[in-house]
Amino acid sequence: MLHTRLYRLCTALVIGLAMILSSAVVSAQPPRQPIEGNPVRTPFSTDVQPEWLQQVMPGADEFSDKQGEPPVYQAFRSTSNGGRELIGYVFLTADVPPEERGFSAPIPMLVGVDLNNQLTGMKILQYVESYVNTLGDFLADPVFQGQFAGKSIADDFRINSDIDGIAGATVSSFAITRGIREAARRVAGAYNGFTPGSAVERARSQRILDEMRQYSWDELVAQDIIKQISMTLPGGETLTLTFTYMGHPALGEYFIGSTAYARSERDASARLGGNQMILMAVGGDGYQQFRQDRLHLQQGDLPMRRLTANLLVSAGNADEGLITNRAEFAGAIVLDDRYDLSQPINIFYQPLGSLDPYELQYEITGLGQRLASGDPILSAEEIERIERAENSVIRQFLNDPPWGVTPWGEVAMLLLIFALVLTAFFRKSARWRWAALTLVMVYLGFMKAGFLSVAHITGAMLQGPGFLLNNLPLLMIVVFTVVTTLIWGRLFCSSLCPFGAVQDFITRFTPRRWLLKVPQKWHDLGLYTKYGFLAFIIGAALFANNVAVFQYFEPFGTLFFLSGSALLFAILAAILLACVVVPRFYCRYVCPLGAALGVVSLVSPLRIRRVPQCSVCTVCEHACPTGAIRREKIDFKECVRCDICETKLINKAGSCRHDMSKIIVRHKELKPTS
Repeated sequence: MLHTRLYRLCTALVIGLAMILSSAVVSAQPPRQPIEGNPVRTPFSTDVQPEWLQQVMPGADEFSDKQGEPPVYQAFRSTSNGGRELIGYVFLTADVPPEERGFSAPIPMLVGVDLNNQLTGMKILQYVESYVNTLGDFLADPVFQGQFAGKSIADDFRINSDIDGIAGATVSSFAITRGIREAARRVAGAYNGFTPGSAVERARSQRILDEMRQYSWDELVAQDIIKQISMTLPGGETLTLTFTYMGHPALGEYFIGSTAYARSERDASARLGGNQMILMAVGGDGYQQFRQDRLHLQQGDLPMRRLTANLLVSAGNADEGLITNRAEFAGAIVLDDRYDLSQPINIFYQPLGSLDPYELQYEITGLGQRLASGDPILSAEEIERIERAENSVIRQFLNDPPWGVTPWGEVAMLLLIFALVLTAFFRKSARWRWAALTLVMVYLGFMKAGFLSVAHITGAMLQGPGFLLNNLPLLMIVVFTVVTTLIWGRLFCSSLCPFGAVQDFITRFTPRRWLLKVPQKWHDLGLYTKYGFLAFIIGAALFANNVAVFQYFEPFGTLFFLSGSALLFAILAAILLACVVVPRFYCRYVCPLGAALGVVSLVSPLRIRRVPQCSVCTVCEHACPTGAIRREKIDFKECVRCDICETKLINKAGSCRHDMSKIIVRHKELKPTS
């Protein structure tokens, strides 16, 4: 008894001394605290702040409110013409379930992904791992977090493979890595059209599924692709164990369904880092007596290995796949590199109360054996054909257009506007034209600021026209404008220019007595000022590298963005006042973009039709908003194809309806005699 008491006392003293020493070590090494202001510092809050969005998407200038499904913050970058373009998405992993669980709980993170499906950054927002109490903010490791920026979401994201984990925090590192990958893929799938795997891998998976679906369960058992062992338990119940190779996602999808396989693969990767798995399904009326620690594996000279919890990961209750309704539950045996998959594996199971184990020699056969040995399944010709199709210019353009994600809403709205503009033009209908002008002014002007600018011309000269490909709505407007101008003239100026629409609305609601007639001489001279402005802007861009001077000649940027200096607002006010008394004043004398389109329209083949009466009639001349008509002559570079003169000609509104012979006679009679 005395010896026992002394032993217990010594043991207690040793334990107490160890606890004191460990406490002293911990107190001597204070918790690691990040440097104040370090962007990787964990805020321990999921209340997202604007500066955090900037940290994970450094290239953005502006972010939207959280929207969409899954919820994201849209990231925008300013463009040279004063607009903005979408460059990616920032999201909270907690908004994209299911979350990966860390050591104690899920780890909410803020993650950025661009339109090319590459991560732009990540920020850990909160975690409750036990090490926080002793090590402080141990996940605020800039080296670890820095690995994710620029990484493609198509990568494996495997710890100790393409991601270096944090020493001593393997579970947390895995949860962060896998959580970022899975959430980013779901977001990119929703917004970028991302599909995991290459075209070859998708074709290979489809071939595997097609081949496996040719066989029934009984045929797979007969060919030993599926192996089963049934045993009678001491209580008389039957326990049936089923085994088959499941080392490829397509096989996993076929046997237990993609969801259950993903769960198995996740657990296998987290625990052992392997992906070679054998499906084991448990069935029979004695399934409840199955104990995984009674299962052993042996191959060749390798010692017999008991199947512990670390070697058997749950596949869950498979609710799809071939195994459905054929077993009560299923798991995956994870095989490490010591096993040779080309050789048989002996599987032993000793039921409770049984003296001898049951033995099954399992050998991977059929398609599984081909996959385990690295067979590509597809022929070299098939792989080459798939890669050639995938790498074709058209396929690459469709899969990865230069503008990134196609904004279908904006595309649909632009197509509607184009349809209205063309309908008004071909029908020569004032109602249709005013409908188009209203939509153009409200949507393209004040809502989207989607207008063309002379800055696009200088940008194309300095950078090449390829920069227009980065913005699909802008590209659509440019193509529509160029094509219609080459064919019919300045149709853009008539019905697609938001500032032109503003001028037409001003004229529409201005009393006619306020309008001034510009003397013809001044008008003829003033027309060429806009061509001088165009030459000055292009020269400043090409020779002085000054691309900002255009803003002083294009007041619509100030109007539609409602921003600018006092000088820019003064210029805008002056031009708007001038438009009150002179219709389309800006289009006539100032607009450098109109000057450029006027030069292009000189080659337009389809012009306004004139009739003999036009030589003596001045109705259209007085009605032309840009002063482009002089009786039968039209200065086509100044014509904006507003349809006014053509409508009058068709309807003979205000024009003489007499025969031309009578008009000529009457015209001669009215001529003064010399």
